[in-house]
Amino acid sequence: MTEPQHQPDPQAEPPAQPETVSTTNPEPVTQKKSKVRWIIAGAAVLVLLLCFGGCGVLLATTNGEESPDQGKAPSTAASQSRPSASGPTTAAAPTTAPATTAPPAPVYDTPTKGDFKLQVKTLRKKCFGSAGCNITYRIDVTYTGDGLDPSRTYEVTYEVKGAEDPVINTFEVTGDSASVQQEETASTKRSGDKLTAVVTDVSEL
Repeated sequence: MTEPQHQPDPQAEPPAQPETVSTTNPEPVTQKKSKVRWIIAGAAVLVLLLCFGGCGVLLATTNGEESPDQGKAPSTAASQSRPSASGPTTAAAPTTAPATTAPPAPVYDTPTKGDFKLQVKTLRKKCFGSAGCNITYRIDVTYTGDGLDPSRTYEVTYEVKGAEDPVINTFEVTGDSASVQQEETASTKRSGDKLTAVVTDVSEL
């Protein structure tokens, strides 16, 4: 008894063919996959390098090219900080001098005859018994007022009394100094007569 032969089902899938591995390529499959990964990683690194390189060039260009405002700002600051040739740029604050009170103007006298006191100082004396004497003298001047103007000169006229003949003479006064003759002479009638002097006139020269 024979078994019925099975007819192949036309819709059934053909039997799987066994996978054949080429013996001509000794490199295993896993090594191919690792190469593909390295290629992908290298491409990614290249893209990153290109990106960062472009950004670096952009930054270098931005830093190297200064705007007109940026170029002017440092020079302006330097010109402000650097003193000019003529002097410092900052004006010194005006200083106010302390208030000073002017001294009052001096008040001078207008001399009169009574402001002068004269004294006859005997320098030498030669007598002839009771007949009289020859006397050499000088006038000493004393001013009793408050003060005389040093820019003005006054002429003082005086008379020497007690002499045999009257003696009239003058001297000049400027400020606090008087110009008098160093020696004068007069004769008396008696040896006991004394010489005196009085001011008779004062006038401004």
